[in-house]
Amino acid sequence: MFRVRRRAGDPQHPQHTGVRAPGARRRAAWLAVPAAVVVLAAGAVASATSAADRVRGADAAPERIDPDAANIRGEKVYRGLGREHRSGRIAYPARPVPPVGGPHNPVWQNADGAVYDRPLRNEHAVHSLEHGTVWVTYAPDAPASGVRALRKQVEGVPYRMMSPVPKQGAPFELTAWGHQLSLRSGTDKRAAQFLEAYTQGPQTPEAGAPATGGRKTP
Repeated sequence: MFRVRRRAGDPQHPQHTGVRAPGARRRAAWLAVPAAVVVLAAGAVASATSAADRVRGADAAPERIDPDAANIRGEKVYRGLGREHRSGRIAYPARPVPPVGGPHNPVWQNADGAVYDRPLRNEHAVHSLEHGTVWVTYAPDAPASGVRALRKQVEGVPYRMMSPVPKQGAPFELTAWGHQLSLRSGTDKRAAQFLEAYTQGPQTPEAGAPATGGRKTP
């Protein structure tokens, strides 16, 4: 609280008589109001900041990402993936769908935040995973609201891309090189965690390789 300082012997501030002037009392009261407002405002800002931190904490990836382990709840990890270039069609294992790595076409799929409305060729998409892309896919019967929610996290963001995949098991799959997360809801907070963790994450075999200059169409 602010204090009103009075000068000794000043007839307008007669503290030497032990009597406080009415004007001084009014000034002290009015000065106290802004101080109280400042305190209340500071408390409100602190509360808002704490709430924002809690939200960010809920969506944030773990501080340390282990490229050889599951870092997000429910995530599956696949190791020993080949990286050789092959032309033509490649027979990927029946599971997982979509593939999480392995041999791939020499030309990667553009992953500059592209949202494709048709299925991609796995051979090109897997090459994008090798460059550090996260590939977000959805089943034909996936809820439209979830598709829209994930699209907002992909569109325009380098090293992310999105497309439908007809035969995947879950409504939504998030795939990085050697890592995959199956989700029933597109608004699941783990989607943001996965995207943050693996977009150009430490699992990337070819860090810094381009997300553009490859295949533009499905």
